[in-house]
Amino acid sequence: MNLVGDVEIIRFRNDENGYSVVILDVDGEPVTAAGTFPPLKEGMRIKVSGDYTMHPKFGRQFSVTGASAVIPSSEDGMIRYLGSGIIKGVGPKTALSIVSRFKQKTFDVIENYPLKLAEIRGITRKKAAEIGEEFIKIKSMNDAMLFMQSHGITIGAAFKIYETYGDKTVATVTSNPYKLIEDVDGIGFVRADAIARNLGFERDGEPRLRAGLLHTLKESCDKNGNTFLPQDELISASLQLLQAGDEQSLADIIDGLVIDGFLKKRAVGGVENAVMPRRTYRAEKGAAVGLSRLLSNANMISEDVDADIAAFEKINKVTLAQRQRDAVKLAANSGVCVITGGPGTGKTTIVKCILGIFERRKEKVMLMAPTGRAAKRLSESTGKAASTIHRALSSGSEDDGGDSPLDADAVIVDEVSMMDVYLTDMLLKRLRPEAKIIFVGDKDQLPSVGSGNVLADMLASGEIPSVKLDAIFRQDTQSLIVVNAHRINAGQMPDLTVKDRDFFFSSCPDPVRAADTVVDMAARRLPKYLNCEPYKVQVLCPVKNGACGTIALNERLRQAMNGNASGEKIKDENAVWCVGDKVMHVANNYRLEWKNFSDGYEEGKGVFNGDLGIITDVRRDSGEIDVKFEDGREATYPSDLRSQLVPAYAITVHKSQGSEFDAVIIPVVGGGPMIMTRNLLYTAITRAKKTVVIVGSDYWVKRMVENNYIQKRYSALKDFIIEAIGDGKRLQSLRTGDGNGQRKV
Repeated sequence: MNLVGDVEIIRFRNDENGYSVVILDVDGEPVTAAGTFPPLKEGMRIKVSGDYTMHPKFGRQFSVTGASAVIPSSEDGMIRYLGSGIIKGVGPKTALSIVSRFKQKTFDVIENYPLKLAEIRGITRKKAAEIGEEFIKIKSMNDAMLFMQSHGITIGAAFKIYETYGDKTVATVTSNPYKLIEDVDGIGFVRADAIARNLGFERDGEPRLRAGLLHTLKESCDKNGNTFLPQDELISASLQLLQAGDEQSLADIIDGLVIDGFLKKRAVGGVENAVMPRRTYRAEKGAAVGLSRLLSNANMISEDVDADIAAFEKINKVTLAQRQRDAVKLAANSGVCVITGGPGTGKTTIVKCILGIFERRKEKVMLMAPTGRAAKRLSESTGKAASTIHRALSSGSEDDGGDSPLDADAVIVDEVSMMDVYLTDMLLKRLRPEAKIIFVGDKDQLPSVGSGNVLADMLASGEIPSVKLDAIFRQDTQSLIVVNAHRINAGQMPDLTVKDRDFFFSSCPDPVRAADTVVDMAARRLPKYLNCEPYKVQVLCPVKNGACGTIALNERLRQAMNGNASGEKIKDENAVWCVGDKVMHVANNYRLEWKNFSDGYEEGKGVFNGDLGIITDVRRDSGEIDVKFEDGREATYPSDLRSQLVPAYAITVHKSQGSEFDAVIIPVVGGGPMIMTRNLLYTAITRAKKTVVIVGSDYWVKRMVENNYIQKRYSALKDFIIEAIGDGKRLQSLRTGDGNGQRKV
């Protein structure tokens, strides 16, 4: 239904997304209306569409699905409209003077002959022109909002589109709605395609085929971790999406996109026509060049560190194995090196030793990890400050544009298996030419959620110095978590029979019974056993759906752990959000502001993928949620950013990468062969510090251990590294001579 009324009171307004709660005067009756509105001023006349709903706290209100300003036709309405303050510099008194002078022609004069306003006392020609410009801008916005809503675009999306294009909105949407995919957050191919169909765009027209190709490639990179697709696979997947066009027409469009600079095409490994998004190409190429630069520019004078190692062993009462000593020496004397190994193989001990050597050299070291939890764990294990890579890169960026080199002689990055190619490129670009970087990680864990295969490609290139640690040391042999993790990694069944240590198996082949056990374990039994808060126990699911998937378990665990939560709740298509709920941020948001009151006061921007927190406030009237993260940062999520949060009582194993929990519970009751894999089970188990509980079927555990399937990722970093280092060697040869005493020019 539709209502038309005057804005009496603006109770709440979020200028970032347009969400507002207002009191409208509708034929003399007050109506509370809530939803997304265009820019508002009290006194404006507004037309809204939607339905009445019953708010649990505020009672009956009108839930707005569409809204637009109404240009009044009566003189009284004109005075209220102009006097509302919507036009800067025009108040009630000036509005009365203008309407009294021009009567019914008022808006025509303001729009088409604004300088006539200077005839009124107190309005200069400059002010008259400004009033005209402002009026046209408001009218343009209103026309654009009406146009978009008439073509099926929701008011929230219309608001975002207008914020992006301004007075060019109608022209842009009309000429090529597929451009919205590139320019407007939250507008994907499906929504842009619906708008285009509404506008009469042809199903097999070039704008649609072009957008479908770009969308298919982007989805492959963002969701499957690829950095390119072979051209024939890209065309095949695009045809399936588009249900239009043919192979030749799409091949021609790809060539056009290459010419226009949107795509890159080249041979990569055994793929003759690898098609890459420009951004991904630049990131992989940039990362390879950065690695080559650090390898060639670092101080390569080999320094004997045997005495340093001996001193470390004496102080810490440990004896490094030969492979560990090799890793320390490599890190101390290489521009780039990679140290890999599973749990209990001594990676932390090596990092401590390397830190000590750099400190004795008076060199400044920065410790980093891809996620906040991984950085916190690195800091706790070394006793030194560590930060996320994103936070390290954002420090000081306001003054230098984010381009100045990091103040570090060496950088140690833990959990490198989580790094995507974009983050790797960003980090390498910020290192000084003579700096060293040591990558530490576990090559057998799941690859990064983001695009690329950074760790695997560095190792596969054969050009990056590396050491693999494969021995379990005595201090960890009593841990069944460590022993079983290595057994799984070797393709052997874990010991599921021992009941009195840190690794337990609960046989529940039936998924519903298994889910009951998981909930009881997480909410009651394990917290009591470990004497910890239930929030310290993490359920890690291989899958999202089913009785033991994250969706069902999150709802059940929320009821078990926070079912009696008081205060307001927000229910949307993703979840129910309540004060006290455990949540995870699942996107890198560099602009989200936060404050931290835990140690003095600090404020900044940036919340990143994998950050865990607790909801501290829910405001249903505005749709906002406040979250306090584990490190003390507090951030506010408006309604349009709630999609960057997911309930985190149960999370997928992929989302747990880089994290470590006191205890993990893993339901294993079945799933597809592409999901139920050895390295997924291995990754889940290695997330636990104290206790692992597998709930489910030993049959499915065996299936996972035997299933060494690893989904193929298309990535070009290996080839780019070999190419960049080869180019560097040739350049060095040109500078120093050809090997026969003849210097080449």
